[in-house]
Amino acid sequence: MKKWFTMCMTLLILGAVLAACSGSEGSEENQTNKEAGKDIEIVFQSWVTPNLTVDYYDQLIQRFESENPGIKVKRIQPPANEGSPDSYLKALLASGDFPDVVQNATIQMFVDADALLEVPIDDDIKNINNYEAEMIDGKLYNISAIRQPQSLIFYNKKLFEEAGIEATPKTWAELETAAEKLKAKNITPILTAGDWTAGFTFSVMTSSNIYKENRNWYADRFDNKVKFTDADWIESASYYTDLVKKGYFNKGALSIDYTAAEQEFLKGKGAMYPMGSWFSAAEATADKDFEVGVFATPTKDGTQYLLGGENAGGYAVAKNSNHPEEALKFAKFMMLDPEAHKGYLQADALFSNLKIPLKWDMSPLQTEIYELLLNNPPMVGHLNNKVGKVPVAGIQDQYNKVAQSILLGDTDVESNMKTLDEYWDKNNK
Repeated sequence: MKKWFTMCMTLLILGAVLAACSGSEGSEENQTNKEAGKDIEIVFQSWVTPNLTVDYYDQLIQRFESENPGIKVKRIQPPANEGSPDSYLKALLASGDFPDVVQNATIQMFVDADALLEVPIDDDIKNINNYEAEMIDGKLYNISAIRQPQSLIFYNKKLFEEAGIEATPKTWAELETAAEKLKAKNITPILTAGDWTAGFTFSVMTSSNIYKENRNWYADRFDNKVKFTDADWIESASYYTDLVKKGYFNKGALSIDYTAAEQEFLKGKGAMYPMGSWFSAAEATADKDFEVGVFATPTKDGTQYLLGGENAGGYAVAKNSNHPEEALKFAKFMMLDPEAHKGYLQADALFSNLKIPLKWDMSPLQTEIYELLLNNPPMVGHLNNKVGKVPVAGIQDQYNKVAQSILLGDTDVESNMKTLDEYWDKNNK
């Protein structure tokens, strides 16, 4: 037994039997197949959403395979209702089944695990605006060329009119006044859900007020210059908690998921829906009898500031892939091929961050979002995205717990925010 274990460990160290999720062929056999003219297979972890459907990915994969004979792509996907594929990928990494290409992962987490391949800075990468900002210790691991505003509140213009709301809220006080008017008309003011949506909603409705003043907040948190229990965060979290206490969110929010909340809004069951720009793709094809508008999440003083992602949520390649060249080629195709890039933007209502940006036919709502984007300073992230620095791994789950706790009726703001500091300090490695 000891001899067998030693032999296996040696092989693992040499990387000779690490199969990228297929688990059936060692690298030597794969190389033999390649030399014999047989197809090679790369495994791709896709991120499936109501916008980025299975059919969306399968059509792109089919085109890639037709243009690259000899390469086959096996698509896998995480379970539904997760805010990111991180937990799924961590399990695959631990089992030795890490995919060749991953999408929408928290890059820092898997760089720390030594799981990702450094992406060469070639002409393709140099065509992306601000790609340098995504580098980690001077190295690039993620291929992305998009801008994605997230701190948005979509609203039902018909319900706003019924409640006598003439202007979109810019301040916290104005949002509370609008919510009070809507509730008086028996209209649910704000919709959210109980999965990752809860933490997302909490983050976008509070963080803008913090990060507009400090766009390096996470970096400062690492240096212990700021905390989640500081006065500004307590004030922002109290504002959000008061909205819950006053009954402005949908009843039973914790019992539904992201997809259900989206459908509730599109059915006219709620007046406001905090969500990222990708919602507008679903709105553009929805059958409804009302118009949807959008505004930036309010801040205490009314200063408009957008949170979101730039060059995030892209494609990365496994360091131990048996086919790194082919995997990198596929990752580049999915993000940078002109047809694929434009299709991705339109499917998920994103905006091109190429130096020569590709444009797509925007709906009226998407045009509104684009104008918000143009009229605001450069975005920073929030939740599990960079705000001066990428936060500690898994912080998104703790945001979710805080938001879910508030929705369950726990109104002890300081205690809830303290859990974020405790999580940060425990996981700051």
